[in-house]
Amino acid sequence: MSDDLSKSQRIEQIAVEIAICQRCHLHESRKNPVPGAGDYNARLVIVGEGPGAWEDEQGKPFVGRSGKLLDQIIEKHGVLKRSEIFITNVVKCRPPGNRTPMPEEIKMCKDHLIAQLNTIRPRAILCLGSTAAQTLSGQTSPLTRLRGRNLSGLKPAIVATYHPSYGLRMGEPVVKLMESDFALACSLALGA
Repeated sequence: MSDDLSKSQRIEQIAVEIAICQRCHLHESRKNPVPGAGDYNARLVIVGEGPGAWEDEQGKPFVGRSGKLLDQIIEKHGVLKRSEIFITNVVKCRPPGNRTPMPEEIKMCKDHLIAQLNTIRPRAILCLGSTAAQTLSGQTSPLTRLRGRNLSGLKPAIVATYHPSYGLRMGEPVVKLMESDFALACSLALGA
Protein backbone atom coordinates (compact mmCIF):
# COMPACT_ATOMS: atom_id res chain seq x y z
CA MET A 1 0.00 0.00 0.00
CA SER A 2 2.76 2.44 0.88
CA ASP A 3 4.39 1.58 -2.47
CA ASP A 4 1.15 2.55 -4.25
CA LEU A 5 0.95 5.75 -2.24
CA SER A 6 4.50 6.76 -3.14
CA LYS A 7 3.80 5.96 -6.79
CA SER A 8 0.67 8.12 -6.81
CA GLN A 9 2.54 10.90 -5.01
CA ARG A 10 5.31 10.74 -7.61
CA ILE A 11 2.84 10.91 -10.53
CA GLU A 12 1.17 13.90 -8.85
CA GLN A 13 4.59 15.52 -8.35
CA ILE A 14 5.34 15.07 -12.06
CA ALA A 15 1.96 16.69 -12.86
CA VAL A 16 2.94 19.70 -10.73
CA GLU A 17 6.31 19.90 -12.51
CA ILE A 18 4.47 19.87 -15.85
CA ALA A 19 2.08 22.59 -14.67
CA ILE A 20 4.94 24.97 -13.89
CA CYS A 21 7.21 23.90 -16.75
CA GLN A 22 8.53 26.66 -19.02
CA ARG A 23 11.23 24.71 -20.85
CA CYS A 24 9.74 25.48 -24.26
CA HIS A 25 7.37 28.11 -25.63
CA LEU A 26 4.30 25.81 -25.72
CA HIS A 27 3.39 26.84 -22.16
CA GLU A 28 2.80 30.41 -23.37
CA SER A 29 -0.36 29.59 -25.35
CA ARG A 30 -1.81 26.69 -23.40
CA LYS A 31 -4.97 26.97 -21.35
CA ASN A 32 -4.19 23.87 -19.30
CA PRO A 33 -1.27 21.45 -19.21
CA VAL A 34 -2.28 17.87 -19.95
CA PRO A 35 0.00 15.63 -17.87
CA GLY A 36 -2.02 12.45 -18.37
CA ALA A 37 -4.67 10.47 -16.56
CA GLY A 38 -5.49 6.95 -15.53
CA ASP A 39 -4.26 4.10 -13.41
CA TYR A 40 -0.87 4.71 -11.77
CA ASN A 41 -0.40 0.93 -11.65
CA ALA A 42 -1.38 0.41 -15.28
CA ARG A 43 0.09 -2.50 -17.17
CA LEU A 44 -0.61 -0.57 -20.39
CA VAL A 45 0.24 3.07 -21.05
CA ILE A 46 -1.05 4.79 -24.18
CA VAL A 47 1.04 7.68 -25.52
CA GLY A 48 -0.15 10.19 -28.14
CA GLU A 49 1.77 13.10 -29.60
CA GLY A 50 0.22 16.14 -27.92
CA PRO A 51 -3.02 17.61 -26.59
CA GLY A 52 -5.63 19.02 -28.96
CA ALA A 53 -8.14 21.80 -28.41
CA TRP A 54 -10.54 19.76 -26.22
CA GLU A 55 -7.67 18.42 -24.15
CA ASP A 56 -6.26 21.93 -23.71
CA GLU A 57 -9.67 23.10 -22.49
CA GLN A 58 -10.15 20.28 -19.99
CA GLY A 59 -6.57 19.40 -19.00
CA LYS A 60 -7.23 15.72 -19.74
CA PRO A 61 -5.89 13.49 -22.53
CA PHE A 62 -8.01 12.19 -25.41
CA VAL A 63 -11.38 13.74 -24.56
CA GLY A 64 -12.28 15.07 -28.04
CA ARG A 65 -13.27 13.21 -31.20
CA SER A 66 -10.02 11.22 -31.23
CA GLY A 67 -10.64 10.27 -27.61
CA LYS A 68 -14.11 8.99 -28.45
CA LEU A 69 -12.64 6.72 -31.14
CA LEU A 70 -9.96 5.53 -28.72
CA ASP A 71 -12.68 4.77 -26.15
CA GLN A 72 -14.61 2.76 -28.77
CA ILE A 73 -11.51 0.69 -29.57
CA ILE A 74 -10.84 0.06 -25.87
CA GLU A 75 -14.48 -0.88 -25.20
CA LYS A 76 -14.71 -3.12 -28.27
CA HIS A 77 -11.66 -5.11 -27.22
CA GLY A 78 -13.05 -5.43 -23.70
CA VAL A 79 -9.95 -6.78 -21.94
CA LEU A 80 -8.90 -3.54 -20.26
CA LYS A 81 -11.06 -0.57 -19.32
CA ARG A 82 -9.90 3.00 -19.87
CA SER A 83 -9.73 3.37 -16.08
CA GLU A 84 -7.11 0.56 -16.00
CA ILE A 85 -4.85 2.32 -18.53
CA PHE A 86 -2.69 5.43 -18.12
CA ILE A 87 -3.00 7.79 -21.10
CA THR A 88 -0.59 10.63 -21.80
CA ASN A 89 1.24 12.42 -24.63
CA VAL A 90 4.82 13.05 -25.71
CA VAL A 91 4.33 16.81 -25.15
CA LYS A 92 2.09 18.01 -22.37
CA CYS A 93 0.97 21.36 -23.84
CA ARG A 94 -1.02 21.89 -27.04
CA PRO A 95 1.05 22.83 -30.07
CA PRO A 96 -0.53 25.82 -31.89
CA GLY A 97 -3.13 24.72 -34.43
CA ASN A 98 -2.67 21.08 -33.37
CA ARG A 99 0.50 20.88 -35.42
CA THR A 100 3.01 18.08 -34.89
CA PRO A 101 5.37 18.85 -32.00
CA MET A 102 8.77 20.16 -33.08
CA PRO A 103 11.89 18.12 -32.22
CA GLU A 104 13.03 20.74 -29.69
CA GLU A 105 9.62 20.68 -27.96
CA ILE A 106 9.75 16.89 -27.77
CA LYS A 107 13.27 17.04 -26.37
CA MET A 108 12.24 19.57 -23.70
CA CYS A 109 9.21 17.52 -22.63
CA LYS A 110 10.59 13.99 -22.93
CA ASP A 111 11.93 13.96 -19.35
CA HIS A 112 8.36 14.32 -18.05
CA LEU A 113 7.20 11.36 -20.14
CA ILE A 114 10.14 9.17 -19.15
CA ALA A 115 9.58 10.04 -15.47
CA GLN A 116 5.94 8.98 -15.81
CA LEU A 117 6.88 5.70 -17.52
CA ASN A 118 9.62 4.95 -14.98
CA THR A 119 7.16 5.53 -12.15
CA ILE A 120 4.25 3.56 -13.59
CA ARG A 121 6.48 0.78 -15.00
CA PRO A 122 3.97 -0.59 -17.52
CA ARG A 123 4.47 -3.93 -19.21
CA ALA A 124 3.50 -2.41 -22.59
CA ILE A 125 3.21 0.99 -24.25
CA LEU A 126 0.89 1.69 -27.17
CA CYS A 127 2.14 4.64 -29.24
CA LEU A 128 -0.53 6.53 -31.17
CA GLY A 129 1.05 7.96 -34.31
CA SER A 130 4.56 8.28 -35.65
CA THR A 131 5.66 11.05 -33.25
CA ALA A 132 5.06 8.85 -30.20
CA ALA A 133 6.37 5.71 -31.90
CA GLN A 134 9.60 7.33 -33.10
CA THR A 135 10.16 9.15 -29.79
CA LEU A 136 9.83 6.03 -27.66
CA SER A 137 11.34 3.42 -29.98
CA GLY A 138 14.21 5.56 -31.24
CA GLN A 139 13.44 4.35 -34.76
CA THR A 140 12.89 6.73 -37.67
CA SER A 141 10.98 4.42 -40.02
CA PRO A 142 7.52 5.48 -41.16
CA LEU A 143 4.61 4.29 -39.05
CA THR A 144 3.54 1.80 -41.71
CA ARG A 145 6.80 -0.08 -41.02
CA LEU A 146 6.66 0.32 -37.23
CA ARG A 147 3.07 -0.71 -36.48
CA GLY A 148 1.78 -4.17 -35.68
CA ARG A 149 4.75 -5.59 -33.76
CA ASN A 150 6.77 -5.22 -30.57
CA LEU A 151 9.38 -2.56 -31.34
CA SER A 152 11.36 -3.02 -28.17
CA GLY A 153 11.94 -6.71 -27.57
CA LEU A 154 12.42 -5.69 -23.94
CA LYS A 155 10.12 -4.61 -21.14
CA PRO A 156 8.14 -2.57 -21.57
CA ALA A 157 6.99 -3.77 -24.97
CA ILE A 158 6.36 -0.92 -27.41
CA VAL A 159 3.61 -1.21 -30.02
CA ALA A 160 2.82 1.50 -32.56
CA THR A 161 -0.48 2.21 -34.26
CA TYR A 162 -2.16 5.01 -36.11
CA HIS A 163 -3.33 8.08 -34.25
CA PRO A 164 -7.10 8.14 -33.75
CA SER A 165 -7.32 11.41 -35.72
CA TYR A 166 -5.93 9.50 -38.73
CA GLY A 167 -8.44 6.73 -38.10
CA LEU A 168 -11.24 9.29 -38.15
CA ARG A 169 -10.04 10.66 -41.49
CA MET A 170 -9.33 7.32 -43.16
CA GLY A 171 -12.22 5.26 -41.84
CA GLU A 172 -12.89 1.60 -41.13
CA PRO A 173 -9.80 -0.04 -42.72
CA VAL A 174 -7.44 2.01 -40.53
CA VAL A 175 -9.65 1.59 -37.46
CA LYS A 176 -9.48 -2.21 -37.93
CA LEU A 177 -5.66 -2.00 -37.95
CA MET A 178 -5.77 0.14 -34.81
CA GLU A 179 -7.99 -2.46 -33.12
CA SER A 180 -5.50 -5.19 -34.03
CA ASP A 181 -2.58 -3.15 -32.67
CA PHE A 182 -4.50 -2.41 -29.46
CA ALA A 183 -5.18 -6.14 -29.05
CA LEU A 184 -1.45 -6.86 -29.44
CA ALA A 185 -0.55 -4.19 -26.87
CA CYS A 186 -3.09 -5.63 -24.42
CA SER A 187 -1.75 -9.13 -24.96
CA LEU A 188 1.80 -7.97 -24.21
CA ALA A 189 0.63 -5.92 -21.22
CA LEU A 190 -1.27 -8.83 -19.72
CA GLY A 191 1.45 -11.36 -20.44
CA ALA A 192 -0.62 -13.53 -22.76
